[in-house]
Amino acid sequence: MSGANTAFNPLLQPVSFLSASQRPVTVPIPSIDAFNDETVSVAINYAFQLGACATLLVVVLLMTPPSKLRRASSALHVAGLVACIVRTGFLVAFFLSPLNHFYQFWAGDYSSVPRRFLYNSVAGTVFSLLLFVLLQAALMHQAWTMVSLWPAAVRSCLAVASAAVSLTAVGWRLAFAVVQTRSALDLVPARDRAWVVHAALILNALSICWYCALFNVKLVLHLAANRGILRSSPRSLSPMEVLVVTNGVLMVIPVVFAALEWGRFQNFEAASLTQTSVAVVLPLGTLAAQQITAGGSLAYLSGGSNKSGSRSNGGEKPNPPSAAAAGFKAVSTTCGSGGLGQSPSLFSACTGRGARPPGMDHFDLELRKIDSDSALANEGVRIDTDLEQNETRI
Repeated sequence: MSGANTAFNPLLQPVSFLSASQRPVTVPIPSIDAFNDETVSVAINYAFQLGACATLLVVVLLMTPPSKLRRASSALHVAGLVACIVRTGFLVAFFLSPLNHFYQFWAGDYSSVPRRFLYNSVAGTVFSLLLFVLLQAALMHQAWTMVSLWPAAVRSCLAVASAAVSLTAVGWRLAFAVVQTRSALDLVPARDRAWVVHAALILNALSICWYCALFNVKLVLHLAANRGILRSSPRSLSPMEVLVVTNGVLMVIPVVFAALEWGRFQNFEAASLTQTSVAVVLPLGTLAAQQITAGGSLAYLSGGSNKSGSRSNGGEKPNPPSAAAAGFKAVSTTCGSGGLGQSPSLFSACTGRGARPPGMDHFDLELRKIDSDSALANEGVRIDTDLEQNETRI
């Protein structure tokens, strides 16, 4: 009687079928629904990453001058986006292969799956390793640019520490790729080597956190020196300020995804997002700095309008602002700026000795030097290196 009174729930009933050896296999419907939900959500996640990388790659190729694409940083950024696109494509292809079909997965029988699908999984693992190596190289290159003007002892220590972190992470990532490849070809979960996977994930998170902290050091020191936010207004940020902000602030995003890898979330996979976010953040910051440089240079060349509302009349060229109006100390030569009342930026063209903005600290001079070395400033605008020499002597 008790069994007859129990309500039957059709959503919880099991589904039974026979394997190739005619062994009965029983799977509850909730497990099948959970598997399907996870497949769809992860596939959407990978498709979103693929689309974001492909879109950014097109934007970088179209908006970056060909001369700048030949630089090491640009080459690493483009190569990282291409590797991320190929890797994510292989990840998406897995869900469309027989390896993810109903019978093969639930019966654990992959004998009918052609070997080429296993090789596709191996190719995805190889490109994941290649992406990781490219991103570590890009992070090291960017870090070296940020600390290139620091004292030699500090610069050497940071370079050695960064190399040690990156090389260790790459080594364990290589071991992880070997374990994953053997597991894919043998169709056997590598549970006995799970410690290799965990160590690789730990070092991956460590490398991301290390470079995030290293990039934020420049921003924190600059904020501390100015006792507040960056002195430029939001509409007149210099290219190097944009690069410092993007390197520091946006690198927090990969750190968040790296932390989420240790959580258990239903229908969400954060491991691939960690690498994809790094591949997207680095070229995005550089691209923003380049575009701000181009916009600032055009405003300077066209004369623009000053903050007091004065404009040039007819076709006459506007009078060049004086040194005092531009925020410089009075010197024998003039320094042009984007407009009257604006603080000097990386777009200023100074041709005299001793010209120096009041209150400029050595962090500003480092930003100017790095910007000049990185060729983020327009080629027609140069920065007086005597300013940096005077600052060093002071």
